[in-house]
Amino acid sequence: MTASEAARSRWHRMLTWHRSDQQRPNPNDRLVARREHDWVSWRVPGPSWHVAALGLVILVLAVGGSLWFALDWLERVAALRTDPNASLSGKDVVSAKLDAVKIALSAVAGGVALFALYLAVRRQMTAERDLRAQLHAQAHTQDDAKARRVTELYTKASEQLGSDKAPVRLASLYALERLGQDNPDQRATISQLWCAYLRMPYTSPPPTATRVSGGGPRALLYTPPPPTATRAPGGVHRPLLYNSRRRIDIQRPRPAVGTPAGHAAASHAEAVLERDVRLSVQRLLAKHLRRNTNDRGQSHDDYWPEILELDLTEATLVDLDLSECHLPTIRLVGATFIGSIARFQSAAFAGSAHFERATFGGYAYFDSTTFTAGVGFGGATFREAWFTGTTFCAAADFYGAVFNGDAKFTGATFRETRFIEVTFFGDAHFDGATFSSDGKFHDTAFALVARCSNARVLLADGVMSQSTWPPGWICALVASPDEDFLWGQLVPVPVVLS
Repeated sequence: MTASEAARSRWHRMLTWHRSDQQRPNPNDRLVARREHDWVSWRVPGPSWHVAALGLVILVLAVGGSLWFALDWLERVAALRTDPNASLSGKDVVSAKLDAVKIALSAVAGGVALFALYLAVRRQMTAERDLRAQLHAQAHTQDDAKARRVTELYTKASEQLGSDKAPVRLASLYALERLGQDNPDQRATISQLWCAYLRMPYTSPPPTATRVSGGGPRALLYTPPPPTATRAPGGVHRPLLYNSRRRIDIQRPRPAVGTPAGHAAASHAEAVLERDVRLSVQRLLAKHLRRNTNDRGQSHDDYWPEILELDLTEATLVDLDLSECHLPTIRLVGATFIGSIARFQSAAFAGSAHFERATFGGYAYFDSTTFTAGVGFGGATFREAWFTGTTFCAAADFYGAVFNGDAKFTGATFRETRFIEVTFFGDAHFDGATFSSDGKFHDTAFALVARCSNARVLLADGVMSQSTWPPGWICALVASPDEDFLWGQLVPVPVVLS
C-alpha cells in the first residue's frame, strides 16, 4: 500500500461509520434515524457548527496558500528582472507583497466575520426554537389545565344535579349554564344532561285540601277562602281574631313532623320545589334556543347553535314555552304536557319533530310555526289545539290523533296531509287553509261539522285521485292563470232537496 492510499484510507475511516454486530446504535438517536443504509453514512458526526469551523479552517488555508504562491511568484519575477530600467523594481516588489498580505488578512477577517455571523444566526435560531418549544409546552399545559378544570366543574355540577335538595339542584343548573357559556364544545353535552333530567319521573303537586273532622280518614274538603272582616252590632269595625297584623302571637297550627299530615305537607313542598327546578330547566333550554338577532342580524351570545338534538322522550313538561325558538331535531314521543298551556308560537323546527303519543293536558299553541322537516302527531291527544298560520313544509302525520276540544288549522299550509283515523270531538277549523298536495282524511270522525271555507288545493295536472276531504266538503276546480298548475277550492256539498 502506497502513502497516498494509506492517507485516503485514514480519511475514509474518519469520515465514515461502519456498523458492527458488537456495537449497535441507539435507535432513538437523531443521526441514526436519518440513515438509510446499513453500512456507511457520509454525515460528519457531531454538531453542525463543526462543519462551519472546518470550512473556516479550509478558508484560512486556502487564503494562506494563495498568498504564499503569490509572494513566491513575485520573488521569482523580481529575480528574473535584471534590467534596471524594468518597470518592476525592488521597491515595487515589496509594495506588492504588502498589498498581498493586506488582501490575505482582509480575506481572513472576512471569513472570521462570516463565521461570527453564522454563530449569531445559529444562536438566534436556537433561541427562537427554544421559545417556540416553551410556548408550545405552555399552551399544552394551559389546555390540559382547562380541560381538567372543565371536567371537574362538569362532574361536580352533575353530582349536585342529583341532590335531594332543590336549591342545590338549581345551583347546579346555573353552574352548567355558565360552563356552557364559556365552553361552546360542552353545550351539546349540557343540553343532553338537561333533557335527561326532564325525562326523569315526576308527579305534579296535588291540590291543597283540609280534612273534615269526624268525616273519616277519606273525608277531604277544599281549602276555604280567607275569611272577611266582620262588624260589631254597633257598626264598629272589628278585625278577625287571627289577623296577623293585630295578633302576631296567634299562628295557624302546623302539622307535627312524623304524622301523616306532616308527611303530606313535606311531599307537597318537595313537589312544588321540583316543579320550580323543572321550570328552570325549561327556561334555560328556551333561552339558549332563541336567536334574538340584533340590528345587524347577528345572534346574541345566549344562543347555542351547538345544540343539534333534543331528546325529551316520555318527559313530563310543565307549561312548556318554546315560542320563537330555533329548534333542532326534537323527540317528544310519549311526552306529557301538564299545566294550562304549551307554547310553540312562531317557532322554527329545523329538523324533524316527533310528537307521537304525546298528551297535551292544556292548550297547545302552534300558531305561525314552521315545520321544515316532517312532523308526526300520531296517537297524540289534544285538549285544545291551535295551528293558525302554521306551515308544514313536509309531511304532517296526524294518524290516530284525538282532539278533545277545538282544533284550529285556519290559514295553515300543508304539503302532505294525513288525517287518518283522527277523531275531532270539537270544532275543526280549516278555513283558508292551503293543501299543496293530496289531502287524506280517511276514516276521520267529526263530532261537529268541519269548517273549510276558502280552503284551497293545489292540483298537479288536475290529478286528485287519492284525496279525501272532510264530510260535507268536495274540491271544485277553479280557473287559474298558471298553465302548469290548477287550483281547487273546497266547497260544501250541495243539499239535494227531495
